[in-house]
Amino acid sequence: MLWLVVGPEGLPHNIRVQRSLGMGLDEKAIAAVSTWRFQPATLNGQPVAVEVNVQVSFRLY
Repeated sequence: MLWLVVGPEGLPHNIRVQRSLGMGLDEKAIAAVSTWRFQPATLNGQPVAVEVNVQVSFRLY
């Protein structure tokens, strides 16, 4: 589980591990989420930054 801030431009910032995935996957999860783009939240029609939790799942073979 990751915690991050989605900025007004929809980009993730301040990505932190909230609950470790173990097996060295935390860094991979952060790298993946840092490339994502989000629909920014709005307040009175203007985009604003918000804190969100993101769950990342891996399938290991």
